[in-house]
Amino acid sequence: MQYPESRLSDTTRVEAFSDGVMAIAITLLVLEIRLPETDDGSLWHELTGLWPSYLAYAGSFLTIGVIWLCHHRFFGRVRRMDGLLHCGNLLLLLAVAFLPFPTTVLAHHLEDGGWNAKVATAFYGVVGAVQAAAWFVMWIALRRNPDLFEPGYDADYARREGRQAVIGFVGFDLIAAIGLVLPAAALLLYLVAVLGYGYLSTRPQVFARV
Repeated sequence: MQYPESRLSDTTRVEAFSDGVMAIAITLLVLEIRLPETDDGSLWHELTGLWPSYLAYAGSFLTIGVIWLCHHRFFGRVRRMDGLLHCGNLLLLLAVAFLPFPTTVLAHHLEDGGWNAKVATAFYGVVGAVQAAAWFVMWIALRRNPDLFEPGYDADYARREGRQAVIGFVGFDLIAAIGLVLPAAALLLYLVAVLGYGYLSTRPQVFARV
């Protein structure tokens, strides 16, 4: 589908704005780790007792880091923006900016055990699914209008990458469902999924031009 030139824009402002949102979100994560209050020599106990906060922080830091990496590579293949691509990018930023909240929920309720820990873990996984959905919208935009690509990429390439976003969406939803039963296993699967995608995203052959 061809769009009038006036409806298209370059990616410079989008990349700068996106980098700013991600930088703020990744910085806000550390605010969840509260300063231990102790005056009786039990600082070590207080610090180790914050393990849910450390775990939630690490997972969310890795998540935003991988998103930034993928976002950087994504826009290395895109030269112009249209309305749908803008919407997909904003949806992704919505999920990134929101991430400190489920991180806080997870950190506060993971140690509780029981139903609260399960709901917190599932909630965390659902936010991951929203991120994957945003990537799918962005790849749909490029499939509909491959002229937005840099030379060397086409609609078939966008279709293949879009399938990976669908797999991610389904995978994070499954992890959320597992979290309602086995929160520890779900968190492990979540970290493996994020690290695995981060690893794949740095392999040159994954992003080789068609």
